Order: sequence, then structure tokens, then C-alpha cells
Amino acid sequence: MPVDREKPVTLRRSCRACIKGKRRCDQGWPKCARCLSKDANCEYVNVPLTVQLGVKKTTGHHVTFKSSRAKAAPAPRISPELRLEIAKEYDPNIIRFLVSGLRNLPVQFAESQKTHFIHPHLYRNGLPAAVREVHNICRLSMQIGQSERTSFTLLSILRQQVAHICRRLSHAATFEELLGCSQALVLIQCILILNEDASASSYSEAVSEMLAGVAGKLWQQAPIQLPQALSPRHAWLLGESVRRTIIVCFMLRSAYSLKTRNYSVRTPFIDALPFDLRTNLWDDDSESSWQHALSESSGSMVSMHEWSDGMAAGRVHDVSAFSALILAACKGQAVSRIPFPPVESYMAT
Repeated sequence: MPVDREKPVTLRRSCRACIKGKRRCDQGWPKCARCLSKDANCEYVNVPLTVQLGVKKTTGHHVTFKSSRAKAAPAPRISPELRLEIAKEYDPNIIRFLVSGLRNLPVQFAESQKTHFIHPHLYRNGLPAAVREVHNICRLSMQIGQSERTSFTLLSILRQQVAHICRRLSHAATFEELLGCSQALVLIQCILILNEDASASSYSEAVSEMLAGVAGKLWQQAPIQLPQALSPRHAWLLGESVRRTIIVCFMLRSAYSLKTRNYSVRTPFIDALPFDLRTNLWDDDSESSWQHALSESSGSMVSMHEWSDGMAAGRVHDVSAFSALILAACKGQAVSRIPFPPVESYMAT
């Protein structure tokens, strides 16, 4: 009786049925179009090229492959995607504080061209075009009354501007332009989705996903190395602006969810985001105090999770207005109800 020999390694990507029938295979996963139309069993010798090694999105699920040369096994049962989010309910007073604080960001920017996440000194050649345009819109929103006609006009302008900025965002030539478009988009959404008239806010899950996408894109494309021409202060402002813009993106998603559904979600991405303990430097315009702070402080970066836990446990001695919003968004707590340690460091150990 002849001994079965091991079949040679093949690089074929087509499924077995299409190979046997000598038909062209579209390499669809988990079934190619031909097998799907015939309700036939579809098996691959190798992972099809249409599937990225690592993680491939199919119909709302994730499938992971270990090797492109692994022999085909029976199609696995694909479980629904695990959403890495934690739902939380907050006290109504905390929700009102958070919504009010975010709704006030466009007002702050209209008055001083500065907010908790936009610093005018970052842009040495003046504010980017998208941010300048939104500054004018923020001023307009302060001047417009609450009449139905004017509110409709403002909402129409805001929606048009969102579409315009999204187009710029997808074709940003520099990181500065990407950051400026992201910040402008966040300011507009502060007006839109936190509008008093929820029916007119035009908020949807698509907007929430868009904000998450903007945050992810900022983090992925942030420069790893900065030009040596940047001063320590300017370099810090750039890094802090990126981190704060990402934080406000998720804070905004959380605030609207709390306002409309009384629960919020928190993702591991925002928990692991680096956070600088020296929040007072954001409002310190003195170059000398900058040099002093940078020379004396070490280990100033912690994760957002560590920072919010430290505030909730009363281990932070100086809570800024921005930190108070973070505490409300992450922990659902008010600053007035937490203890403060002696002033010895930014965060007591």
C-alpha cells in the first residue's frame, strides 16, 4: 500500500472549490462570491490576499490569523465584536456641570482665542484658517439671540462649516493643519451637540464615531521627533495641545451621552493617554517660569487613569478648571467633594 506523501507548500490564495472548478476566485472571506451563491463549503489553503494579516473587518466582526501558510481549518464560529467600553451613570448635577463647561468653550474662544485645548501661542504664524473661521462663528453665536429664525441660520452655517472642515481634515498637508482642523471641528460640535434644543442638534452615533476617529488620527499622526528650532515651551504646547484636544473629543462624546441617555462610556484608549501634571503651565506665559518648572520637575507625565484616580482620591493639591472637567467626565465627581493634600508636589504619592 503506497505511503501518503505530504503535499508541497503552495502559495495559492483561491479557495479549493474554485481551484477544482478552474474558476476565478474573488478570495472573499469567510466565503468567496461563487461559493456563497451556491451555498457551498468554502475552504482556503492559505489566507486570501484580500484579508490583512492581523485583524480584518468583516460584517461587524474581527478575525485574527496567525500565519499566511497555515493550512485551512473548518471555518471558526465568529463571535460578535467586543466593545471595549464601560457604561457609567452620573449624578444630574455632575452632568449639568460637564455640559455647561463644554458649552462654555466656544464662548471662551470667542473672547480670548484661547480655551482649555487651544493655545494661541502654539501657532507662531497666526491661527490656522479653519480655527480663524470658527472663531468668527463663535463670536456670531454669542451675538445671535434665541429666536427660531436666527437659531436656524446659525445651525445651517455650523453644518456647512462641519462639512467644509471634514474635507480639509482628510487632505491636511501638515500636522499643524490637521491639529487646527480637529480643534475647529471640536468647537463646532460643542455648539451643535450641546445645543439646548436637542432635536435641532443633529447629533447621531456617526458624529460620535467621527470625534473618536479625529482623536485617533491625531494620536497616530502626531510627530515623534520635533525640530530642534522649537523652544521647550513651544514643544510642550504642541504635545499638550494634541493631548488636550483628544481628551475634549472624548469628553464631548461623554457629555452628550450623559445629557441625552444618562449614561456614558469610557474607553481604554483615553485611560492610557499621557497627561502632564503641570496643568498650571498652560496659563503661564512667562518663559522664565517655564525654564524653572522644566528644570525642577521630573516624572511629570502620568496616564489619564492615574491622574483621574489621583484626583478622586484627594492626592492632587491643585485642580484647575480643566482638571475639574476631567474629574467630572472620568469619575462623575465634583471638586468640592474631594480632599486636597498639602502643597508639596503636583500629585502626592
